[in-house]
Amino acid sequence: MRPPRVTNRVVPPHPLDPGDPERIGDHRLVGVLGEGGQGTVYLARDTSGAQVAIKVLHARAAMDATSRRRFLREAETARRLAPFCTARVLDAGSHHGRPYIVTEYIPGPSLATAVAEDGPRTGSGLHRLAVATLTSLAAIHRAGIVHRDFKPGNVILGPEGPVVIDFGIASAADHTVSGGGMAGTPAFIAPEQLAGQRPGPPSDVFSWAVTIAYAATGRLPFAGPTVPAILMAISARDPDLSGVPADLRPLLEACLAKDPAARPAASGLLRALTGGDAATAATRPADPVRTEVPGTGPRRRWAAGLVAGVTAVLVAGGVLLLYASRGGEAVPAGGSLLYGDDFGERGNWDGYTFDPGAAGDQRTTRGYEIERGVYTVRADRSGPVNTALSPVPAKTDAAAGRDVLVGVTAELREGPGQGGFGLLCRWDEDVPSGYAFLLGLDGTARVVRQSGGTRLDVAPPVKAALPRAGRAVRLQAACRGSRLTFWVDGTRALDAEDAHPLPSGPHNQAGVLARVPEAGSGVVTVSFDDFSVHKAG
Repeated sequence: MRPPRVTNRVVPPHPLDPGDPERIGDHRLVGVLGEGGQGTVYLARDTSGAQVAIKVLHARAAMDATSRRRFLREAETARRLAPFCTARVLDAGSHHGRPYIVTEYIPGPSLATAVAEDGPRTGSGLHRLAVATLTSLAAIHRAGIVHRDFKPGNVILGPEGPVVIDFGIASAADHTVSGGGMAGTPAFIAPEQLAGQRPGPPSDVFSWAVTIAYAATGRLPFAGPTVPAILMAISARDPDLSGVPADLRPLLEACLAKDPAARPAASGLLRALTGGDAATAATRPADPVRTEVPGTGPRRRWAAGLVAGVTAVLVAGGVLLLYASRGGEAVPAGGSLLYGDDFGERGNWDGYTFDPGAAGDQRTTRGYEIERGVYTVRADRSGPVNTALSPVPAKTDAAAGRDVLVGVTAELREGPGQGGFGLLCRWDEDVPSGYAFLLGLDGTARVVRQSGGTRLDVAPPVKAALPRAGRAVRLQAACRGSRLTFWVDGTRALDAEDAHPLPSGPHNQAGVLARVPEAGSGVVTVSFDDFSVHKAG
């Protein structure tokens, strides 16, 4: 990724690289404005000489149909908004098979750059910034859209006022997202997302308040030396709003409530900032429609889980999720990270696209759903035990996979009847043999030792959490010598010593599985996200 170069006021474009196109459609490219997870953004001139910005999907992503649809959805999303909310979409098309979006070019620094170079916003300038960004956010929400990545870097201080940009991960308010819902930038993610809930308009309100607090003070209200420390502060600590002007502080405090149902709506905040009753706005909750999550009931229920200590933490360079235990042994941090995958791009798992409805040999019962950022596995009569194995530890590296801590976030999509889903360790698909850590549809947790065609419980099953469709659950399993430990949402569900441990074999892979009884017509479909493998601590 090309790092930005900045002057005192604006981010100038980089020169084009030899591999960059010179023209896209009727536009002549003159430089590179930036590069992100979806694509590269170029500065260009149209036939009249006016400057425009062109975002082009990365070539590797353009090969996937779902990635192309997701990219072009950004243009559709932006077109639904009033012109003052964001950079206007001027055109969209395809260049040598790569989709692109043309928008008006907004000259000016981002809020992040301006604060870093010029210091915090103060006085009427801070108030204008708050009003302008809230006006955009309220309009975004009226259009039924959740931005999901509101932050200083996505606010451009243009010559005509602040403009909110980058709808690459925005979604319609009723759009189904993967259970973890962890899209966004860590320091600005709302606590309900860390508890596995779907982001909604209240999540944007939280991110807006963090952004304004940063603009007012030059620092984050939830600070820490590392990303995990920041996310732990978001989930468990009060915000540090020292330095925020007294007239803004009550509003930001209300926006930063841990419970999304307690946060005011953007429209109410805007009324308070433009002459309404700030105290009333600070206590007026968001519209009730935004407090519902399909399959989980009112949003305020998330708080019980979070207060109980379920806190997800992302670490750059891999995905490490730590959970404080609600009781029993806490999940160990684990040793070095061997592998992490958020399934946002195709990796070295079975490279299929999940499509159980396809005909004949086109049908797949496990594979990627790139648009949702998940890897989905289905067990049914045609394949009652369906396993998917991680590329790390490699099949040929038996020692690396012997003692590991494996984790994944799972969302039950379909599960009538009996069955379960979970994690694998020390797995040898050639035999098959290994250990399966299963959360049953009846809410039981069990550890199963498979050796050849024999499956036996290592210890009696225990009651854990009852999985519900549409609700994410974090599963973690440790294989340490003959000791096998299984955690469900941070709580140790089962800890056992295998009296007859599996012998060392040539293959010790980790992975995920879905399972139904071999006799019957049950179906279990599960989407997996944020998979990680660590050396066991």
